[in-house]
Amino acid sequence: MEAVDHGPPARPEALCMLSVSVEPAHRAAGHAERLLTEARHRAAEDGPRGVIIPVRPTRKPRYPLIPIETYAAWSGPDGRCFDPWLRTHLELGARQLAIAEASLVIRQPVERWEAELGHPLPGPGDHPLPGGLVPLRVGEDRHGTYTEPNVWVHHTPAPRP
Repeated sequence: MEAVDHGPPARPEALCMLSVSVEPAHRAAGHAERLLTEARHRAAEDGPRGVIIPVRPTRKPRYPLIPIETYAAWSGPDGRCFDPWLRTHLELGARQLAIAEASLVIRQPVERWEAELGHPLPGPGDHPLPGGLVPLRVGEDRHGTYTEPNVWVHHTPAPRP
């Protein structure tokens, strides 16, 4: 509300990256790490509190029935974070701030979902959604709601070497 009442601050307190993605053909080449490192450098110059990012875990669509808080806490046999994208953040020094249960909410009539999915949704309940982190919930009112969670992380600023 401060910015609404008094205008934006002369200098931002933190940077926020609302969407960070790398084209699948270019993943595992270090681009994400370079991008996040550059954001941390810029935060040291422009946003003294660092960088905050809502992370959409990349492997979560394989486990849509697992609650996000449980999924985010999983580790692999090596003890590292199970999810590759969340692991990238944590291994660069980010800390997990919080789980956002409803970071993206899409509510549409069932007919629209059916057209997009290419198959009928004959009744209420939870339906698999390709690529979704959670199922699509169809209600008695014949509307489908997709409520996607994410994991907010904070990266501290990193001055340039």
